[in-house]
Amino acid sequence: MSKDIQNGKNDSQTNELGKTTAEKLKEADNEKPEKVTGGKRVLRIVDKFGDLFLLNILFFFSCIPIFTIGAAFTALYTVTNKMVKDEEGPVKEEFFKAFKANFKQSTIIWLIDLVAIIAVYLQYAYVVTSSSEGARILFIVLGFEFILLAFAIPLQFPLLARYENTTLNIMRNALVFSMAYLGTWFRVFFIWGFLFVLYFLDPKIFIYSWYLWVLILASIFAYGCSLIFIKFYDKLEKPKE
Repeated sequence: MSKDIQNGKNDSQTNELGKTTAEKLKEADNEKPEKVTGGKRVLRIVDKFGDLFLLNILFFFSCIPIFTIGAAFTALYTVTNKMVKDEEGPVKEEFFKAFKANFKQSTIIWLIDLVAIIAVYLQYAYVVTSSSEGARILFIVLGFEFILLAFAIPLQFPLLARYENTTLNIMRNALVFSMAYLGTWFRVFFIWGFLFVLYFLDPKIFIYSWYLWVLILASIFAYGCSLIFIKFYDKLEKPKE
């Protein structure tokens, strides 16, 4: 009887060892990278497109009060920076969380930019309607001002979306980094500026495409910029010795 009990214990131990081994093999299989089929890849693309569509709608309506455009851009970049790494949560929650967290600082930056843009536009309007010597000198000054704005603005809200810093440092760093990383700046400037150049050359293009800004265009552009910013952030955070 004791022999039978002993055999029973041995069998029990063997089964337990067998079960443990099976579990380990199963865990090892689970650790293997999941094979991404064509169907899954398509579903991921469709899911990403749906998130970008929702994000664009949230961004568009957040921009309507005009003075909230800075906060909307910061929230937009905050979400797309996560999307390119597949780290985003619910788009709506992520967007409004970033919108509220950066509202004050991003609004101050945007209002400063807006005043500068209006000042440059008024100077441009004076130059094109005047033939005085002062207007010619102002035209040269206007060129420098435009270049300064072109370098200063594109990286402001991406930096604010990524880092905590003072308003002055964000604006200063945006200008310095634009000049130091010309490749990054040019690609971002081109992505946002290309269509506006087309609109300036042929306003009819805007009439035929304005609804795309409401539906998807802004989030697509921000997503494309965030793909560029991945390497840019790495250069800032992990500089080579």
